[in-house]
Amino acid sequence: MVTIAVAAFIGIAVAAMIVGLVWRRLSAKEKMVQAAFFGREPLTPEMFYERYFLGLGVAREVVVGIRSILEEQLGADMSCLRAEDDFSRNLSFFWDFDSMASVEVVLAIEEHFRIDIADAEVESTYTVLDLVYLVSRKSTRWRYPGRLESRW
Repeated sequence: MVTIAVAAFIGIAVAAMIVGLVWRRLSAKEKMVQAAFFGREPLTPEMFYERYFLGLGVAREVVVGIRSILEEQLGADMSCLRAEDDFSRNLSFFWDFDSMASVEVVLAIEEHFRIDIADAEVESTYTVLDLVYLVSRKSTRWRYPGRLESRW
């Protein structure tokens, strides 16, 4: 009877430690997000598109889709994101928290936009603007509003 109680206590203690570690890691990530976006005004998806991409020949759906995917895959509020934000500089901390995040972002983008992105293309994509242009260039689905082209 005593061994069951000891085992239960150890199990609860281990679970509490894991929860504490996860909470600390999430708290650290949130602090990094706040530092990266400090002093920036939050923008709605429409405002983000209009401020950085309107007039560049990029479909709104591409911009909004990419921002949404980044938000979902990186687990962070991207309302203060800018076109010039750099994945290898001010946003690089995301990869410190999840080494597979870049793979998950690329896979989600490929699935959402029905495109293929080569490793070399990923390696030469540094900024949000680079990513938007890459997806826009590869995605025939969004080139012709109101008309989906066959991929065959």
